[in-house]
Amino acid sequence: MNKLVQHSAFWQRRLRWVNLRLEESLYLLSAYAIPVMMAVLSLVALLLWKNQTTLVEPARVEFRAVVPGAQVTSPQQALPLLQASPFRFHLDTKMSESPHWISLSVQPNPSGKPISLEFPSRHAKKLACWTGPDFKPVGSGSQQGTTGLLTSTKSGYSMDIGASGQSQNIVCSIESVGPARLSVAQWYTDDLQASTQDFHRRAGLLDGGILILALFVLVTAIINRSGLYMIFAAWLVLNLRMGALSAGWDTQWLGTVVPFEWLALMRLVTTALYYIVSLTLFVTLFRDEIDKVGTLWMLRIAQWLGLPLLIMAVTMNFQTFLPFLWSATGLMIGILVTTMALVLLKTQSTVAMWYAASVAITIAAQLFEVLAAALNLKDLLGAFNSVTAALSSSILAALAIAAQMREEHNKRLEVQAELQHTYEAMPIGLFSLDLRGRFISANPALKRMLGSRLLESNGHTWQRYFSGGAWAQLHNMVHTQNDGEIELRGRTPLTDQIEPNRYLVKATLARDRIEGSLQNITEKAKATEELLYLVNNDPLTKVLNRRGVEKALDAAMADLAMGKPLAVAYLDLDRFRLINDLYGHSAGDEVLQQVCQRVIHMISGAIHFGRVGGDEFVLVMPDTKMPVAALICRGIIDSVGNTPYRVGDRAFHVRGSIGLIEVNAEMQVKDAVSTADRACHDAKMGKNDGLVIYERNANAFDQHDAELKLVEQLSTASATKGLFVMMQPIMSLS
Repeated sequence: MNKLVQHSAFWQRRLRWVNLRLEESLYLLSAYAIPVMMAVLSLVALLLWKNQTTLVEPARVEFRAVVPGAQVTSPQQALPLLQASPFRFHLDTKMSESPHWISLSVQPNPSGKPISLEFPSRHAKKLACWTGPDFKPVGSGSQQGTTGLLTSTKSGYSMDIGASGQSQNIVCSIESVGPARLSVAQWYTDDLQASTQDFHRRAGLLDGGILILALFVLVTAIINRSGLYMIFAAWLVLNLRMGALSAGWDTQWLGTVVPFEWLALMRLVTTALYYIVSLTLFVTLFRDEIDKVGTLWMLRIAQWLGLPLLIMAVTMNFQTFLPFLWSATGLMIGILVTTMALVLLKTQSTVAMWYAASVAITIAAQLFEVLAAALNLKDLLGAFNSVTAALSSSILAALAIAAQMREEHNKRLEVQAELQHTYEAMPIGLFSLDLRGRFISANPALKRMLGSRLLESNGHTWQRYFSGGAWAQLHNMVHTQNDGEIELRGRTPLTDQIEPNRYLVKATLARDRIEGSLQNITEKAKATEELLYLVNNDPLTKVLNRRGVEKALDAAMADLAMGKPLAVAYLDLDRFRLINDLYGHSAGDEVLQQVCQRVIHMISGAIHFGRVGGDEFVLVMPDTKMPVAALICRGIIDSVGNTPYRVGDRAFHVRGSIGLIEVNAEMQVKDAVSTADRACHDAKMGKNDGLVIYERNANAFDQHDAELKLVEQLSTASATKGLFVMMQPIMSLS
């Protein structure tokens, strides 16, 4: 049977080991191998595999053009001027919004395939064409729609010529907005359709990719309540719109067509917002680094330009607004490049490198756009524009944000590790409790105090380790005080220890748990109690000292007003000094301790007994009538004097005298003690066998009051008034 159990345990361990290896293998495959294979396959597809759509470049068409300076309102007026103009492949409008007239000839198509003409200008606002000597309308197009043979294609318009075998002369009028470049391309109709499909497919891919990335960042921002990620999400969308503006598909948004009356304003506002958000993202991402490199003042200048730029975008037209946009963009580019260079030199952080690459691409694209618009260098846009920049800069900026997230994550891990080390090394016990008093967490110091099994699965509770009512005290404290503290006693352990430990607990309510600290203050509490004890007690005899006697007498005299009697006795040991002189103070101390023990055995707990001098003692007997007090004092005298005291091999007889008085409500504490001392002095003179009693109306009280008044009179400046020297005898001092 034993072998069967061992065999079963062996196979269970083997199965557990196999399952762990399987889990590790699947994790490595999913986390590393499969992503690498996907990346390699995608790279191979881009570089080596044939494109799904075979694209053919169109033929460039020469045309004649009439600049807006000529007053032309019809194709009949434009034709003579066009015939006198030279042929060209493109025409820059130089931001003129006046109609431009162009004429071109379409040669016969020997292949018989249908052909189309494309007018690829995203700035074209209106297009109208005529053909033949009679200027028959071919069609027209605008943002509101197209008619005839004209259709909206990509970012411009196209005209379906068909498979005509005859040459055609076409005259067109084009109105544009912004820095437009007019050109004409001749396609086979099938190739144009394929190119159009590819255009929209790429636009959809760019829209979808960046919007998904922006949505992911937005969700991350909401969950983490991060303003930086929220700004980055907005920047991604604006970056997408800038790319769409460059490519000409900004006329659509999420599959819908932007109304024409909104389009011009949206383009201006988009550029202004892109300026503002790009600057804000940069400042937010590199706030600490900017303070170090000292370029914040330059960024402040660029920030102050943001709102005026937005106001101008809303109130100005495109032609007036562009110079201001170019100026602000150029200034921002210079400031960002300078700041980023300084940040890279000083920090050399991964975040700064990725973001620098993203900013460099974005700035280069914007710079190319500005130069192309300002200097009519449209060829620059063929190789690099905001379309390619939108995707690449978004990816690089995402890498920068991801690098920052990683840095923040690593910092959090470092802080967590440091806090965990501090938590474990803290000499004070730290704990977390649920609202039912069960331990959730405890550091090693607390486990050393209360036991290593504190966090066992059966759920050890607070009440298990402390005296009755401890959980109620803690629960009440955290619900009524913000940072309260209480002192608790531990449960008495089953050991030889007589007293349980004492603990100081500080705790607060944190959401759905109680967080606090526990400190063992047993020794400290004992030391404090010892100090408090020595304040009111005699360290030799352990009875009250003079301060303790006075406090007890104060409390007892407060009850006199309620009609309760009070007696005070003064005990003095007779010729006790001989013991100290003959046998030393150690013997005298031993005798004093034995005297105190005998007196304590003679009195009840309500009577206070204290030492006020070397061999002088006081008894405060509240709520005690004089006959009873006299009986107690007589018993004390007998107990003190009848039995000898043994110290080593010696025996001593010590007798005592007691003065007992009845205290009235008008007496002061010092007067009561001094009167009892006087009665004791009378007792020492041999009166009444060592006990003298002064009741409330005794003459001794009057005599004592008279003596006190005489002392007060003699202590004043007028004490000798009326006295003078009658005779001064001269006597020898030798």
